[in-house]
Amino acid sequence: MPALTLAVEIADAVAAAKKQRQFFDVKSKARELAKAHPNAGASVGDVTDILEQESLAAGLVPVSEPNL
Repeated sequence: MPALTLAVEIADAVAAAKKQRQFFDVKSKARELAKAHPNAGASVGDVTDILEQESLAAGLVPVSEPNL
């Protein structure tokens, strides 16, 4: 069930960003979601990849904060 909960939150995050018609910082959101769902078995990189794919499919422009 942890993976399902993570998947739902990923979908909700993409839907919220689309509704607000904003750029979507996928790396920041991926870190937040991976941290919130450590038992889902998904790394930050996994969540980032999924968020990027889902964002593009929803017509969003996925962006990432610069590496500091």
